[in-house]
Amino acid sequence: MFKLKIYKLVFIVMCSFMLVDAQAQSIAVIGTNDTSITTKKLLANKLTIVKSAFCKTWNKTFVNFTDNNISLLAGMSFSKQTIKDAGYNSSFNYNLLDYNKNEFKPGFLAGFRVDGKYNKVHDYSVSFSLNKIATGTHYKQPGGLAPFLGTFSHFKADDQFLNLSIAAHYKKLLPISDTSKYKLYVVVGPSLDTRLSGQSTDNLVNNNYQRFLLRGDLGLEFDNHGYYTLFMHYKQGITSFTKSPIHSNLNSFELGVMIKASDIF
Repeated sequence: MFKLKIYKLVFIVMCSFMLVDAQAQSIAVIGTNDTSITTKKLLANKLTIVKSAFCKTWNKTFVNFTDNNISLLAGMSFSKQTIKDAGYNSSFNYNLLDYNKNEFKPGFLAGFRVDGKYNKVHDYSVSFSLNKIATGTHYKQPGGLAPFLGTFSHFKADDQFLNLSIAAHYKKLLPISDTSKYKLYVVVGPSLDTRLSGQSTDNLVNNNYQRFLLRGDLGLEFDNHGYYTLFMHYKQGITSFTKSPIHSNLNSFELGVMIKASDIF
């Protein structure tokens, strides 16, 4: 039932933005200042309607979730896969000198988030974001045949993904400063990544990668008087991003900023 509600909200948001885009394309921009101003006003009005409709639907669907605010978010992510191929066998052999990169590689993310209170007491957030992920690939149990061959593996991990991430966080205010001006939160909760990108040709042969990935999030968020919020999250893989017998943990650091939608539109 909860998943059905989430999908309903995502569908409403997508339809709303499609309507806004269609409205923008239908306006003939002649090149005069009056036309440009009219176009901006119409777009602002449409975006306000979208925001109001979303909040109304959210409040009606989730009765105990109140004081909701929508924020836009963007940032960078740094990700790494830790891989155990566990005796996986295929017709391919890969020299890990070229692929074994024990490092976090940069990507980026963008989306929106709803913040509010549960039962008027507990702070929470639910976010929806598109994540363009690049990863390092660290093989923990590589094969080898010394002295004739160096380390190798029958599995070559993909290192580029486009994921849709849905995350739910419980927020706890830390009383370490003047909370009327600055707020520091610790956040914790699960996130579900849905892989939107395809697999490499080699991995497509055996369909090695999972469609879904469950991760646990832990982070800090700094709210500067409501003007903006800086966040730093660490995401630890709970389920494997690859199918058995291969086990791949995808871990990420996310750094970014959030701004209330009402301050922009």
